[in-house]
Amino acid sequence: MHNAILNIVKRKVQVLCLLAAFSFLVFGCYRDSEDALYPKGAFPGGVGCDTMNISYERTVKYIFQQNCALAGCHATGSATGGYTLDNYHGVRSVVLSGRIIGAITHAPGYVHMPKNGTKLNDCKLGQIISWINQGAQNN
Repeated sequence: MHNAILNIVKRKVQVLCLLAAFSFLVFGCYRDSEDALYPKGAFPGGVGCDTMNISYERTVKYIFQQNCALAGCHATGSATGGYTLDNYHGVRSVVLSGRIIGAITHAPGYVHMPKNGTKLNDCKLGQIISWINQGAQNN
Protein backbone atom coordinates (compact mmCIF):
# COMPACT_ATOMS: atom_id res chain seq x y z
CA MET A 1 0.00 0.00 0.00
CA HIS A 2 2.87 2.35 0.84
CA ASN A 3 4.43 1.72 -2.62
CA ALA A 4 1.09 2.45 -4.31
CA ILE A 5 0.90 5.88 -2.64
CA LEU A 6 4.51 6.65 -3.62
CA ASN A 7 3.78 5.71 -7.23
CA ILE A 8 0.75 8.03 -7.30
CA VAL A 9 2.81 10.90 -5.85
CA LYS A 10 5.61 10.28 -8.37
CA ARG A 11 3.09 10.29 -11.22
CA LYS A 12 1.61 13.58 -10.05
CA VAL A 13 5.07 15.15 -9.75
CA GLN A 14 5.94 13.97 -13.27
CA VAL A 15 2.69 15.39 -14.67
CA LEU A 16 3.29 18.71 -12.87
CA CYS A 17 6.86 18.87 -14.22
CA LEU A 18 5.63 18.21 -17.74
CA LEU A 19 2.96 20.89 -17.40
CA ALA A 20 5.53 23.37 -16.08
CA ALA A 21 7.93 22.60 -18.94
CA PHE A 22 5.14 22.94 -21.46
CA SER A 23 4.08 26.27 -19.93
CA PHE A 24 7.64 27.61 -20.13
CA LEU A 25 7.85 26.61 -23.78
CA VAL A 26 4.52 28.13 -24.75
CA PHE A 27 4.50 31.27 -22.63
CA GLY A 28 8.24 31.89 -22.48
CA CYS A 29 8.62 32.45 -26.21
CA TYR A 30 9.36 35.95 -27.38
CA ARG A 31 6.27 37.27 -29.12
CA ASP A 32 7.35 40.77 -30.16
CA SER A 33 6.95 41.70 -33.77
CA GLU A 34 9.97 41.77 -36.07
CA ASP A 35 9.73 45.58 -36.27
CA ALA A 36 9.96 45.87 -32.50
CA LEU A 37 12.91 43.51 -32.33
CA TYR A 38 14.78 44.94 -35.33
CA PRO A 39 13.96 48.60 -35.95
CA LYS A 40 14.02 49.66 -39.59
CA GLY A 41 17.54 50.50 -40.68
CA ALA A 42 19.12 49.04 -37.57
CA PHE A 43 21.02 46.26 -39.29
CA PRO A 44 23.77 46.23 -40.15
CA GLY A 45 25.02 48.94 -37.91
CA GLY A 46 22.94 48.98 -34.77
CA VAL A 47 19.93 50.85 -33.43
CA GLY A 48 19.37 54.23 -35.03
CA CYS A 49 21.81 53.61 -37.85
CA ASP A 50 20.23 54.18 -41.25
CA THR A 51 21.73 51.77 -43.76
CA MET A 52 18.87 51.93 -46.22
CA ASN A 53 19.12 55.48 -47.57
CA ILE A 54 22.83 55.69 -48.23
CA SER A 55 24.42 57.81 -50.90
CA TYR A 56 28.02 58.54 -51.68
CA GLU A 57 27.55 62.30 -51.45
CA ARG A 58 25.59 62.39 -48.16
CA THR A 59 27.23 59.56 -46.22
CA VAL A 60 30.06 57.51 -47.68
CA LYS A 61 32.17 60.45 -48.82
CA TYR A 62 32.36 61.82 -45.26
CA ILE A 63 33.25 58.47 -43.72
CA PHE A 64 36.20 58.14 -46.09
CA GLN A 65 37.24 61.77 -45.67
CA GLN A 66 37.28 61.51 -41.88
CA ASN A 67 38.96 58.11 -41.65
CA CYS A 68 40.90 57.35 -44.83
CA ALA A 69 41.54 60.35 -47.07
CA LEU A 70 44.03 61.97 -44.69
CA ALA A 71 47.49 63.33 -45.48
CA GLY A 72 49.91 60.42 -45.50
CA CYS A 73 47.15 57.90 -45.97
CA HIS A 74 44.81 57.89 -48.95
CA ALA A 75 44.56 61.56 -49.95
CA THR A 76 45.43 62.83 -53.41
CA GLY A 77 49.18 63.43 -53.59
CA SER A 78 50.00 61.00 -50.79
CA ALA A 79 48.00 57.92 -51.67
CA THR A 80 49.40 55.00 -49.73
CA GLY A 81 49.18 51.77 -51.68
CA GLY A 82 48.08 53.72 -54.74
CA TYR A 83 44.56 54.21 -53.42
CA THR A 84 43.10 57.72 -53.36
CA LEU A 85 39.95 57.87 -51.27
CA ASP A 86 39.14 61.56 -51.30
CA ASN A 87 36.94 61.35 -54.41
CA TYR A 88 34.29 59.05 -55.83
CA HIS A 89 36.45 57.58 -58.60
CA GLY A 90 39.17 56.61 -56.14
CA VAL A 91 36.69 55.01 -53.77
CA ARG A 92 34.97 53.21 -56.64
CA SER A 93 38.30 51.74 -57.82
CA VAL A 94 38.93 50.28 -54.36
CA VAL A 95 35.38 48.90 -54.28
CA LEU A 96 35.89 47.27 -57.67
CA SER A 97 39.19 45.75 -56.48
CA GLY A 98 37.15 43.75 -53.96
CA ARG A 99 39.52 44.60 -51.10
CA ILE A 100 37.68 47.37 -49.27
CA ILE A 101 35.24 45.30 -47.21
CA GLY A 102 37.96 42.93 -46.00
CA ALA A 103 40.21 45.85 -45.09
CA ILE A 104 37.64 47.91 -43.18
CA THR A 105 36.10 44.91 -41.38
CA HIS A 106 39.59 43.72 -40.37
CA ALA A 107 39.03 40.34 -42.01
CA PRO A 108 41.88 37.82 -41.88
CA GLY A 109 44.22 38.09 -44.86
CA TYR A 110 43.62 41.80 -45.43
CA VAL A 111 45.61 44.84 -44.38
CA HIS A 112 43.43 46.31 -41.64
CA MET A 113 42.23 49.86 -42.25
CA PRO A 114 42.47 52.44 -40.91
CA LYS A 115 46.10 51.45 -40.55
CA ASN A 116 47.24 51.41 -36.92
CA GLY A 117 43.76 52.59 -35.95
CA THR A 118 40.62 51.11 -34.56
CA LYS A 119 38.07 49.55 -36.84
CA LEU A 120 35.21 51.80 -37.96
CA ASN A 121 32.12 51.47 -35.80
CA ASP A 122 29.36 49.09 -36.84
CA CYS A 123 27.15 51.87 -38.17
CA LYS A 124 29.80 53.25 -40.53
CA LEU A 125 30.76 49.76 -41.66
CA GLY A 126 27.11 48.94 -42.27
CA GLN A 127 26.59 52.11 -44.27
CA ILE A 128 29.61 51.48 -46.50
CA ILE A 129 28.66 47.84 -47.04
CA SER A 130 25.06 48.80 -47.79
CA TRP A 131 26.19 51.43 -50.30
CA ILE A 132 28.45 48.87 -52.01
CA ASN A 133 25.66 46.27 -52.06
CA GLN A 134 23.36 48.87 -53.65
CA GLY A 135 25.80 49.29 -56.52
CA ALA A 136 28.26 51.89 -55.16
CA GLN A 137 26.58 54.64 -57.14
CA ASN A 138 27.89 58.20 -57.46
CA ASN A 139 24.78 59.65 -55.88
